[in-house]
Amino acid sequence: MKRFINNNIKELATLGIMLLIFLAAGLAKPDLFSGGQFSSLVNSILLWMPLNLTMAMGMMMVVIVRDIDLSIGSSVALSAMIAGLCFKYLGIPILAGLFVAVIIGILCGAFNGFLIAYLKIPAIIVTLGTINAYRGLTYIVSAGKQITGYELPPGMSNVVAKGIPIGSFFIPWMVLITFGIAAVFFVMLNHSHFGREVYAVGSNREGAHLRGINCRRIEFFIFSITGALCGITGIMAMSRFGYVNPNTTGNGLEFVVISATIIGGVSVSGGKGSVPGVFLGCLLLGTINTIIASVGIPGTVQRFSYGLIIILALLLDRFIAAMQDKAKLMAHGKSARAAA
Repeated sequence: MKRFINNNIKELATLGIMLLIFLAAGLAKPDLFSGGQFSSLVNSILLWMPLNLTMAMGMMMVVIVRDIDLSIGSSVALSAMIAGLCFKYLGIPILAGLFVAVIIGILCGAFNGFLIAYLKIPAIIVTLGTINAYRGLTYIVSAGKQITGYELPPGMSNVVAKGIPIGSFFIPWMVLITFGIAAVFFVMLNHSHFGREVYAVGSNREGAHLRGINCRRIEFFIFSITGALCGITGIMAMSRFGYVNPNTTGNGLEFVVISATIIGGVSVSGGKGSVPGVFLGCLLLGTINTIIASVGIPGTVQRFSYGLIIILALLLDRFIAAMQDKAKLMAHGKSARAAA
């Protein structure tokens, strides 16, 4: 039990914060947890997660290798817009639109990855440029006009409107698809050669290179995979909101995703991070987002809450790291004394 707590202390801390938020909300508005209101609250939290959790899987890998991607929101918008235009003018089926969106996302991510991995331009500089370039392209290809719900294929909203009822709860297909994506990334990062290489590059890039790992290729693949996730998220956003707007689609998504990634325990120093932690980070932000609206707190407080939680998460990360280092030193000291 002690080893389990030590290995999962960040995840347990995130769960503790969520319990405190629910407790505070219950005290502020007791009827929030009565009957149908509680199931509606849980359903709202689950429906908030898919876009952010899908993108957080890519951002997690980016941060693990000590990079950052600020362009994901614009990549989502561009992918969704081009797929939406194909729906509108070519009448392609939904799966073909998904394929188009993923290809556009991969191209955006690969362009970022090429500049960062092979031309060695800092990731923050590259993505600060492409966040505007991709958003600008979205305006250009759409002529500044949005794709409305009437111009999307029938059945586009089924992944949101349909799902599996469990008692009074309802889990949309989009939520289940997102959980499936998270499960794939869990297996990939923990049980594949590629996953081990990602952690190796993030932990010690020079050491990984000496071991024969092609660090540039890994970095390029990570940004390309993140781009593919942008395409999937673009289709999800289209299904979730029923339109594609060149200004609002994906706007601010990067901030929420980076927040969830950091809160989920992915170290900005690289080499550390887990899918369960990022899942809990997204769940925590979804809880905050939903409860703020449910208890009547102004939406303007939401961004402040995100920023405050990020700072607290970083402080907690530093505190836990210091405690773990201290425990290792004490254990090493005991071993040395025992050997003597």
